[in-house]
Amino acid sequence: METSIEILDLTKNYGKKQALSKVNLTIPRGMFGLLGPNGAGKTTLMKVLTTLIPKTAGEVKICGVPVEESRKIRSMTGYLPQDFSMYGNMSVYEALDYLAVLSGMGKTERKIKVPEVLDQVNLLEKKRGKVRSLSGGMKRRLGIAQAIIHQPEVIIVDEPTAGLDPEERVRFRNLLCEIAKDRIVLLSTHIVGDIEATCENIAVLDQGKICFNGKVKELLSIVEGKVYSTEIAASELERVKQKYMVTGILTAGTAATVKIIADERPFPHAKQVQPDVEDAYMYLMNKKNIAC
Repeated sequence: METSIEILDLTKNYGKKQALSKVNLTIPRGMFGLLGPNGAGKTTLMKVLTTLIPKTAGEVKICGVPVEESRKIRSMTGYLPQDFSMYGNMSVYEALDYLAVLSGMGKTERKIKVPEVLDQVNLLEKKRGKVRSLSGGMKRRLGIAQAIIHQPEVIIVDEPTAGLDPEERVRFRNLLCEIAKDRIVLLSTHIVGDIEATCENIAVLDQGKICFNGKVKELLSIVEGKVYSTEIAASELERVKQKYMVTGILTAGTAATVKIIADERPFPHAKQVQPDVEDAYMYLMNKKNIAC
């Protein structure tokens, strides 16, 4: 079986509004990041891949299976939507068992798989607790549990760490990386740090179009030699922000250390520093004519 998602000239229209415009992507096994601002079309792409909405034009194959074969696609994919929720009065075990029933699993198989998956997402000790009592991060882990309970080849997660505290975010990212060892995990987010920490291959989507598709190191190369750090008076911040692209500010009393993206050294005392993914992403979004 093929282990990739192939997307060719994918277009999705909502009436006269075009949400996706001739999107071309190949998503291999492992963690793949889809980065873009809110409203870029990421959720629409996720819903097309999971057969929740039909495409308008183009071709999509998941592990060699056309997306039109919805029953087969749904058996091969697990989906964690941005707004995942469950019945709050159910226990954690009951909720996952119920979702396993909906995925077509028999009683004998569920008795084995439900505890196994709860253990995998570190929720086994919470199995008797009510869903409503779970923290935000635990609910997301329960969402991943329902996405993987039927052992799909592809996991698709939409904005999974939005609203989580830093500790839960790191725990959740580590879980996704563990799951991605033997399958495709597509992580859609606007949080740059999630992509930088987990993905080698990424695509940037904006206004329904792919602005970048490649490896993280290739995205970083776009801004190589253009990132500087310098100390300025805090009173100069607004003037500097109007003149330069500022990607970081650290204030201390009357002074501020700023990270600036500029084609040339912005100040004589500015030092060139290594860019990170957030620098490259902000540069790309402000210079979209480079790639779009």
